[in-house]
Amino acid sequence: MVSKNEVIEKFNSVTTFKNVIETYEEIAASRMQNARSSVLQRRDFISELNDIFQQIKTSYKDELEKLMKKRSIKDHKKLTFIERNGKTLFVLLSSNTGLYGDIIKQSFDLFIELVKKESCDAIIIGKVGLDYFKNTNLKIPYAYFDFPDSKIDNEKLKNIVKHIINYERTFIVYGQFQNIITQKPIVTSISGDPLPQEAKGPKIKYFFEPSLEKIMAFFEAEIFSSIFEQTIFESQLAKFASRMTSLEIRVEKIKELLKLIEIEKQKVKHRIMNKKQLDALSSISLWS
Repeated sequence: MVSKNEVIEKFNSVTTFKNVIETYEEIAASRMQNARSSVLQRRDFISELNDIFQQIKTSYKDELEKLMKKRSIKDHKKLTFIERNGKTLFVLLSSNTGLYGDIIKQSFDLFIELVKKESCDAIIIGKVGLDYFKNTNLKIPYAYFDFPDSKIDNEKLKNIVKHIINYERTFIVYGQFQNIITQKPIVTSISGDPLPQEAKGPKIKYFFEPSLEKIMAFFEAEIFSSIFEQTIFESQLAKFASRMTSLEIRVEKIKELLKLIEIEKQKVKHRIMNKKQLDALSSISLWS
């Protein structure tokens, strides 16, 4: 039978845990609010930047074809101004800690589904993703990079970009913010391949100085780095929102648990009162 002190200790322990969870929730909410507006604004900017890049490719088709001929490139999709290794790379953006809800596991599941379908290399960013990956026992080449969950480390970002920019095709798998309640895992190509809807824009003529080749090389490198950096911001925003939602659900469950403990406290209190009354009645009956 549970004692009064045990119930009180349990109530205090659960209450303390609830306060800790609410503190984490407030921190996640604050970080999400700080990141949300800038991430969504950058999302539009990166999209428009990529549109311009595709317009340049379309408008200067003849000039690009001359460069392709010069470089002995026959496939339009392989047109590039950066030296590539001909390989495909999938990058998973995960996390270093838990309490991010289901978005990290969902992103990992999508990542595994993709890497199983074709011959490729892999990069894991975040300790949680690395642990998931090791448990799969998949025999594919991979590299691991550590990266903060809540900020951009420019030096580490440069090292990652330096590693992945050499691949022919690069895909990033990460969680994307939809709204406060919903985050979903997506895959994004950052290797410059236009989507079907991006390849049909209007032809706009551009003038380049010093040369088309140098401008395009700069443009491709800048877009590559910018899109990758944007995926980092997107992933962080989704993680903060997912953590906030996950913690809110836990807080509600803890509140329900506290209600049950409160009922248990009342039962113990009534049991003690009943025992005292029975003891009193027993004493009276003895004197009688």
